[in-house]
Amino acid sequence: MEIRTTARHFELTDNLKKFAEDEIKRLEKYYDHIIDCHLTMSVEKSRQIAELTVKVYGTVLTSKAKAFDMYVAVEQVLGKMETQIKKYKSKLREKKTAKRASPKNQPIEPGVAIPDEDFE
Repeated sequence: MEIRTTARHFELTDNLKKFAEDEIKRLEKYYDHIIDCHLTMSVEKSRQIAELTVKVYGTVLTSKAKAFDMYVAVEQVLGKMETQIKKYKSKLREKKTAKRASPKNQPIEPGVAIPDEDFE
């Protein structure tokens, strides 16, 4: 997983960068196949804004949080991303189980009559 951090309108400190990267690495606990993460932190007047974009196979997930402290904004944006990743992973599982359980993929047993919907 590649992690990129960007700071807009303020100087990014080493402590904040290390904190953000450590928090982002925790996302792998929920989903292993994360390709790329991009955290953009910006300051607008007194608001601290953190925006996280995560690329996974097949889609891009984004979340955004605003707070008065950048550390709080990073924690909030990661909390939102955790729920999105969990939801994405459950959708993949549902898709996989639905594919396995579809009647097209099940073999036909000999001697079992297949109902014909055209004739009633």
